[in-house]
Amino acid sequence: MRPGNESVQTVERDFREAAAAVLAQRIAEVGELSRSVLDVDQPAVADALFLASGRLGAALEFFRPVLERMHYRGTRDEVADLERAVGRRRSLDASLALISAVGNEMDEASRTGVDLLVSGLDAERVEANRLLATAVDQRRLQALRVRLEDLVGGSEEALPSDPGDGFIVVSELPGVARKTVSKRLRRLRKRVPQALDSVDGKSVRRSLEAAARLRYVLELAGSPLGGQADTARRAARGLQEVLVGVSDCDRTLPLAEGRLSALIKSDATTIRERGRGSRELDPVLVQAAPGRDAYRGLVLTAVDLRARREIEFERFRRLWLEQARQGVWVALEASLDG
Repeated sequence: MRPGNESVQTVERDFREAAAAVLAQRIAEVGELSRSVLDVDQPAVADALFLASGRLGAALEFFRPVLERMHYRGTRDEVADLERAVGRRRSLDASLALISAVGNEMDEASRTGVDLLVSGLDAERVEANRLLATAVDQRRLQALRVRLEDLVGGSEEALPSDPGDGFIVVSELPGVARKTVSKRLRRLRKRVPQALDSVDGKSVRRSLEAAARLRYVLELAGSPLGGQADTARRAARGLQEVLVGVSDCDRTLPLAEGRLSALIKSDATTIRERGRGSRELDPVLVQAAPGRDAYRGLVLTAVDLRARREIEFERFRRLWLEQARQGVWVALEASLDG
């Protein structure tokens, strides 16, 4: 039965009010976390802000049909810039944690190479923090808050919401909102098989993004989709969490291998210079390579990261197969079509 105009107007009004409530909650969460995110001794804050900025971006996408068009693109880009800036800091925090955990188990000589790697990443984090400081400047966030208010027409009304988890409740979803969830589901079901069939880190990151976006929009879909949506939300979160582990290894492993390669190249140049005038390479010079102690630490770090990546990837594969066996995604698709 086709809903009457009054029913359609009620759904749209409720959806607009929900948009005002959610966007206010999301930007408040971003603002609170931004106050302490620059403290590198609190990496959990950067991780939480990355999550919060992603949820804010997903809310903009989900509620786009009822938002003012004039300011939408600029606001969306501003949120994306924030997510990229904090994402860079979060990635460096994760890499430093992984590398330091391996280095802490080494003897002092082997740790030389790890210390060089950590020192370089620390310098990168300083620069990342400088860029992040610009993104989380309180005046800039206040301007973003005003733009978000403009997007919802300055509405002060709000449906009941839970500031703790950011979920909302509406009696019915507009068709366009269902299409957004459906689009995110299709993207996840396309990206994950590509990641499973590839060793390319890019495909893993795309799957991670797809899982995160589906989770975030399902947080906003509320009860109209039924229990299948809640099950799918938890499943998407599980995928997101395990894929973060895979992705962190994918980002960190090339750093260790790159530092080892650079060290080998530097030592080769030094050995060549020391043996200048000799027709043959003196093995003694090779044994005395300046970076010989550092090699072991970097090799062990690379081995640890590669093994860790394989373990996390296997967890990802098994989780996806189990979710498919349980019919999680088929059930969600059916609820969207219903």
